[in-house]
Amino acid sequence: MAVGMNKILVIGIGLFVSCLLLRCEEVDGKEYIVGDEKRWSPDANLTQWTEDKKFKAGDVLVFEYKDPLLMVAAVRDKYLFDKCELYAGVIKLYTSGNDHAVLEKGTIYFAPYPSPYCENGMKLTVHVE
Repeated sequence: MAVGMNKILVIGIGLFVSCLLLRCEEVDGKEYIVGDEKRWSPDANLTQWTEDKKFKAGDVLVFEYKDPLLMVAAVRDKYLFDKCELYAGVIKLYTSGNDHAVLEKGTIYFAPYPSPYCENGMKLTVHVE
């Protein structure tokens, strides 16, 4: 009987450890520097930058910039994003110049705020699985 209990205990511990490992894999996402070598700047082609990427919940976008006019606004409202009327829909404003945005499932839009750069097309749309 003791041998049977030991087997059950070993199986239980194995399942517990497996669950922990799987959970850690979900939480630890990839880190992406937005715009790669051009960073978060008007010179970066942000549409092209996202083309080969598949973002998942838990991934992190790193926004690096020096110009205060490049503060990053995150919004969920496509209409406000398209019109660059971000003030009404900002869900998070990143202002440090080295900002880390942890992605959640769905579509999120990023643009400089307040800034003329948004009107000039500096925008980022991210679809997260």
